[in-house]
Amino acid sequence: MSHFIRKVKNFFYRTFIGNRIVRFGDTIDVIDGNRVWFISDMHFGHRNIIQWCRPEFRNLKDMHRRLISNWNNVVGRYDRVFCLGDFGDFRLFRKLKGKITLAKGNHDNKQWNKQYVLHYRGMKFLVLHDPDSLATNWFDGDWIIHGHTHINTPFIDIRRKRVNVSVEVINYTPITMEEIYNIIQESKNYRDNRPVR
Repeated sequence: MSHFIRKVKNFFYRTFIGNRIVRFGDTIDVIDGNRVWFISDMHFGHRNIIQWCRPEFRNLKDMHRRLISNWNNVVGRYDRVFCLGDFGDFRLFRKLKGKITLAKGNHDNKQWNKQYVLHYRGMKFLVLHDPDSLATNWFDGDWIIHGHTHINTPFIDIRRKRVNVSVEVINYTPITMEEIYNIIQESKNYRDNRPVR
C-alpha cells in the first residue's frame, strides 16, 4: 500500500471513526465505552504460563487459539483495545482485531508507554500493567485498571479501587470500559471484593 493511500485511510479513520471512540491528548477521553476494551497478560508464546496458572490449556497452540478467538469474537475492527502488558510473541499482533494501544509489562521488550490516564463518564482511571511497580500515590483519580497480578488479586478490589483485567480473571476475553464502569457502580452495594465476572 502506498504511503499516500495509508495517510488518507488514517485521516478518514481518525475523522469519522476514531474520534468517536476515544480522543487522545494529555489524557485520553473515552467517548464510546462499548467500543473501548481492556485485557492484560496474554503471554503469547510463553509455555511456562500454562503450568503456572492456565491448566485448562493442553499447549500453546490451544491457548493461542482461545485467546485470539475470544478477542476477535467481541472486538470490532475499529474498536480501541488497551492491552496492559505482557503481550508476548508480537507475531500474533496482526491476528487480532481492533486498534491496539499497548502498555509495557515486565515481560515486554518493546518500548511502549507504561501508563495512561483515561476519563469516562465523570471518572478518572489510571491504566497500567503493574499497579505496585510505580508509585501511584500521585494519582488523584477514581480507579486503577491493571494486569500483572493474574489470579493473585480479585477482579474488583473495592478497598484499593482496582480492576484486575488479567486474562485469567476475565475469562480470557477483553472487557469493555462500559462494563467496567457498570460493575464499579454496582460494587458500591458490596462490602467485599467482587469475584470473576
